Amino acid sequence: MRYNHRVFSVSSVVLFAYSIFCYIATLGALVYFMVFSSGLYEPISVNSQVARHDWLTALAINICLLSVFGVQHSVMARQPFKSWLARFLPVSVERSTYCLASACVLALIPFAWVPIEGIVWELNSPILSVVVQVGSVAGWTILLVATFQIGHFELFGLKQTYFTMQGEIVPASTFKTPGLYRIVRHPIQLGVLMGMWLVPTSTSSHLMLSLGMTVYVLVGLYFEEKDLVREYGNRYQDYRQRIAKLIPFIV
Repeated sequence: MRYNHRVFSVSSVVLFAYSIFCYIATLGALVYFMVFSSGLYEPISVNSQVARHDWLTALAINICLLSVFGVQHSVMARQPFKSWLARFLPVSVERSTYCLASACVLALIPFAWVPIEGIVWELNSPILSVVVQVGSVAGWTILLVATFQIGHFELFGLKQTYFTMQGEIVPASTFKTPGLYRIVRHPIQLGVLMGMWLVPTSTSSHLMLSLGMTVYVLVGLYFEEKDLVREYGNRYQDYRQRIAKLIPFIV
């Protein structure tokens, strides 16, 4: 009896290990950010009322943090940057590298965020507070589910390095609209907005963070949709006319 033993190159195994590291770092940063923005765990809550600087300094620092996040996400997602990066790194780890950079800037926000005092809203009803908190959890769940519906492991870069390690060509991405994508065009971003805004208590810090992330989502989607139209043409144009962008049946 003959056994077909597949031999993996050292470089392909190293690249796959690198992508696993990037994946773990990305999930860790995302969970860190979720806990921070939810305000449920006081030691790392965005709603901390311990002001370390005057509000102008805090405002400037926090705007810089949000700007770094927005610039990194937008610039690294564009094709010109991907082409430039391909001069230095294998194409198979482009997505993993993007995820690692995203994890770093996402984790930097809760790590370096400067609290701003002041309560914007606070729900006094225990029942209503629970309902709103459930909505926030539902938002983060929508984000996670949506990633699996379009290809979780490809989105986070594992599929690319796994196929390379197997000596196979990564299948080209195809246009598909499964599950949540039949309700809104961008369920991942909808989940982020739900998770950010549906909280029972919001300080000035939380409001600033939520507004900043909302601006990023709206601006980022503008450029992302231009890329999708360029890639898929009339198929995406038709999809855009039929399905709402973020809020089902509305926007």
